Amino acid sequence: MDWTTFFIFLHVLLMAFWLGADMGTYYSAQLILNREYTPPQRAVLARVLQGVDIFPRLAMTLIIPTGMTIAYNKGWAPIGVPWLIVIWAVGVVWAWVVWNSHRPTAPEWGKKLHGIENVWNYVLLALVIIALIVSLSAGELFPDNWLRLKIALYGVTVIILIVINFMFKPFGPAFARLITEGSTPEVEDTITSLLNRGKPWIWTIWGIVVVNTALGLFKPIF
Repeated sequence: MDWTTFFIFLHVLLMAFWLGADMGTYYSAQLILNREYTPPQRAVLARVLQGVDIFPRLAMTLIIPTGMTIAYNKGWAPIGVPWLIVIWAVGVVWAWVVWNSHRPTAPEWGKKLHGIENVWNYVLLALVIIALIVSLSAGELFPDNWLRLKIALYGVTVIILIVINFMFKPFGPAFARLITEGSTPEVEDTITSLLNRGKPWIWTIWGIVVVNTALGLFKPIF
């Protein structure tokens, strides 16, 4: 088996899951805004949203390990096998945290992992920035500009994830009030405002996923 081709296939598949599932999450969110649905119906839609949302989150955790494996096999990044093992170990642990904290059937202990994940997002962003600085200054870590741009755009998605996590903190309590107390103008306005404010950030992520897929496939020289 050509393992490089296998990892390219897996990498592209993760991109497809990321984009497709994220669109499903977005559509579910728009249905939740429909005030004609009863609170129990909207609770079901929220559960569907959470169930679909797990897939782009998982894709984000494994994009880096698969991408770095391809870069290693293709000679695009001078990293050794020990570093690949570390990258895969971190990716798998991150995926485990996401699975046990974000899925609708996540255990109570898993929900406590949100804090760890939030800290990791900042650490990951710092690692991306450091990698880009080293690459730009030394020109050895990621010598190709298309790969640098690809990694930089991934860093932007991490920033967006941090912003969205912070922005949507009021959503949970507001939605809980909707389910327990029923629809009120105050609750509806809060939910609608949050979801509408999140739209540009979500659209930006879609664009980044498309651009990054194109960069990986076409590898433009600039």
